[in-house]
Amino acid sequence: MNNTIYFFSGTGNSLKIARDLAEKLENTELMPIAKLWQKRSIESISEKIGFIFPLYYSGLPKIVHDFIDKLNISRTNYVFTVVTSTGDINEQSLQQWDKLLKKKSKKLNAGFYVNMPNNYIIGFNVHSKERQKEFFENAIKQIKNMSEIINNQEDNITQEILEKDVSRSAKINKNFRDSVNESDKAFTVSENCNSCGICENVCPVDNIILISGIPEWQHKCQQCLACINFCPEKAIQYGKQTQKTQRYHHPEISIEEIAKQK
Repeated sequence: MNNTIYFFSGTGNSLKIARDLAEKLENTELMPIAKLWQKRSIESISEKIGFIFPLYYSGLPKIVHDFIDKLNISRTNYVFTVVTSTGDINEQSLQQWDKLLKKKSKKLNAGFYVNMPNNYIIGFNVHSKERQKEFFENAIKQIKNMSEIINNQEDNITQEILEKDVSRSAKINKNFRDSVNESDKAFTVSENCNSCGICENVCPVDNIILISGIPEWQHKCQQCLACINFCPEKAIQYGKQTQKTQRYHHPEISIEEIAKQK
């Protein structure tokens, strides 16, 4: 393959963008980060590679940060990234990428943000169906523009982006990455649980096992929230925050597609 897109997705937003973008790029393979991240070393043989993932606490998810640290991209000559977000964005994630790539004598050539419906129901409720439709329609237009830039191997990362002060966001993201694995201690399960095992199947890092039919978290959480959002009985809660929120996963991404990441 000339191109590889590495992706991480909890509830399908980033997977949908990755899949649609891959269709508009030439000779492109989709590769789940969750399938590779625990290997000691990973090598890409693609000339052009991309990374698609959701914005977590102003920057990279821990799993994505750890993955790029292991990835050998010596054969690559063009790198792009697409960050999905509900709109709370800054240059922090692009700066993170550029710094990580410079350690490998590479640079981030192109970076994009795509606004998608909220799935972070720990803090916010989901968007209405009408608002979700607007996100999806806008994403289609953005993907077309992105594909043209990537196919032409154009650069859009300016010095202004790389030099902007994002120190506060950098600290927030580092604190998140340092503590996220243990954040699953806040998950609880109600008597609505019917032991269907969907939470165990969709967890991209195998952080959930069923014991006597009840899910238990193993403290390697990435806080993707696939478990809570895909639970058909709304039996999983995160503290008290999610008792009042609805659930969301991308309507065009199935449980089976999320489960195939690992």
